Amino acid sequence: MAASKGSRIATLILRILTLILIFISLIINASNSKTLNKGTENEAKLEFKNVYSYRYLIAAAVIGGVLSLIQIILSIYHMVTKSEGTPLFYLFSDYLLSYLLLSSSSAALGAGIDTRANLKELFGTLFDSFFDQGSGAAAVLLIAFICAAVVSILSALALIRKP
Repeated sequence: MAASKGSRIATLILRILTLILIFISLIINASNSKTLNKGTENEAKLEFKNVYSYRYLIAAAVIGGVLSLIQIILSIYHMVTKSEGTPLFYLFSDYLLSYLLLSSSSAALGAGIDTRANLKELFGTLFDSFFDQGSGAAAVLLIAFICAAVVSILSALALIRKP
């Protein structure tokens, strides 16, 4: 028995939502920077590329976005042609996407909290907005993970139901 039309539409909607959330997280994190003493010789700038876990979040968002876009294109193609598609590809790519999103969001959240605590001893609350924005990007990516995890469950169920 093939996956129902409602299940395919729900999966497609969740895939699109995942892609949108990945894109939002990418924009939030890529625009993250904080400048102190602007215009002076003691100017200091902290950007996302200075924090390794934020760089990992960017890389994971780019890879996850590309993978998610491929999944969406294939899903639309298989819905239009009314073919079964490649359920094993969907299953493994959904699991890969889920693990990638979870690991990058948790790394960014954890490292952001630790780095904020260490810098707070030296600079007080000067960099709080920088780490708030980084945590926001990681939180959005965590929501994207939840969507991807639900899609991976639906993919597993579709594979089980396949004759």
